[in-house]
Amino acid sequence: MKESTRQNGIPLPGWVKESLFHKRMNSWQGWIIMAFVGIGLGFVGSQLGYKAPLMVAGASAGILFVLACMQFPAFSYYVFLTSIVLFTIPGRLFGINLPLGAVLEGCGYLTVVSILSAEYKKRTDTREFWKAPLSIMVLLSFVYIFLEAFNPEIDSRVGWFNIFRKQILYVLFYYVSYFMFDSLKEINRFVKIWIIMATVVAIWGIKQQYLGFTKYEDAWIHSDPIIASLLFQGGMFRKFSLLTDPASFGVMSVSSGLFTLVLAIREKNKKTRNLLYLSSILQIVSSSYSGTRTSNAMVVGGLLSYIVFTINEKKSLTVLAISVFMGVFLLFGPFKNSPVISRVRTTFEANKDASKLLRDVNRKNIQPYIHSHPMGGGMQTSGEEGLRFYPTHKLAGYPPDSGYMKVLLEQGWIGFLITIIFYFLILQKGVAGFYDSRKPEIKNLYIAFTVCFFSLTVGQYSQLAIGPYPQYLFFLASLVIFYKLKEYDSIPPEDEGHYLA
Repeated sequence: MKESTRQNGIPLPGWVKESLFHKRMNSWQGWIIMAFVGIGLGFVGSQLGYKAPLMVAGASAGILFVLACMQFPAFSYYVFLTSIVLFTIPGRLFGINLPLGAVLEGCGYLTVVSILSAEYKKRTDTREFWKAPLSIMVLLSFVYIFLEAFNPEIDSRVGWFNIFRKQILYVLFYYVSYFMFDSLKEINRFVKIWIIMATVVAIWGIKQQYLGFTKYEDAWIHSDPIIASLLFQGGMFRKFSLLTDPASFGVMSVSSGLFTLVLAIREKNKKTRNLLYLSSILQIVSSSYSGTRTSNAMVVGGLLSYIVFTINEKKSLTVLAISVFMGVFLLFGPFKNSPVISRVRTTFEANKDASKLLRDVNRKNIQPYIHSHPMGGGMQTSGEEGLRFYPTHKLAGYPPDSGYMKVLLEQGWIGFLITIIFYFLILQKGVAGFYDSRKPEIKNLYIAFTVCFFSLTVGQYSQLAIGPYPQYLFFLASLVIFYKLKEYDSIPPEDEGHYLA
């Protein structure tokens, strides 16, 4: 099995290690450094007063964090993933209005630099990786979004750049994930950490449902009448857990719940299986508290995809029977005055949903525009983003209400074709990998990631399910894992890891 390549990041100069870690600054170099630090602190304190200690503490913590990330790239990688989930807490807890998007991107680039610096001397050949169909589609999507800068329908590139700068980080994250997953053990560690994060998010959402919001969350909700009106629907406050909004919470919980459920169904170890079942139940149940109808459709789509993909297995019939029973129970069971159950039921009563009928009318009316604009109206020209960046654009304020419709409107049918081919190749790779693999653990990972992705394609029909944080990072990592699993299918069993080991 390959040895891990990220145990040490960028090497520190020998005298720095000697002074900091061995002699603990008790050397002439350390004395000089401490003297300059003392003089600097004295000057800063004289200029800033009581703010100086806070700034010094923050700067010190920031420097130590950067050093830790550069020395331990794996730490940096998972801190970035975790920060995507937790970055809303400062604003809600302390009312701090920080440019958290920029902070997250900075953390992401720090991860990229850390991993690439650790890999620099190895000169790993990645040509085969970039020749893989999924990598080609990642690059093709990136190039097409770059070309959208020249779309004649936009009069500035402010909105386009807001999307493109994220795409740069996404491609780099995809690239460094190739180095991260250099063994099956590393893939299993990623799976374990993701399941733990998703479970924590689910538990906090359940806590919000039954114990209510914290006073800080409640203050944030009522700080803006628009936020309160968006969250209170159908006689209940939609739960958002630790994420930015209920939709992101619902999508993450249900897709991760399906991923965990598939692993649980196929797990042989009883203790591990029970833990996975518990985690999946918590995630799927918590998704219903988000009040996101999309998550309900994703559950159905994900379970059906698992049954279809594994139709030759006896367990699939059991999954089908249990799914039908649960569905009938929820739709026709004796639930009275339950906003959560009522919202679940309305998902499957589309003909009675006025908002759904309105969306269908809007889509019909916008079709001539789509047909006449092969590159679409430009990035960030529809919905609220359009009103912000391109207020005079024809699409400004038009609600796409669908990930697919958003692509059609902003990237045209060319961008839509690229997206559909990309999704097809992902599903083809997942299903083929599942049937071609020899080892049960590899097969389990293939089918779990494939079912998770298929549920997201279902969610794309009614909202942007794949694009936002944190789901998109999981999506990119899963593409790299699809590429890597085939290689690890030939590794001796004694070298394998396990996703809950």
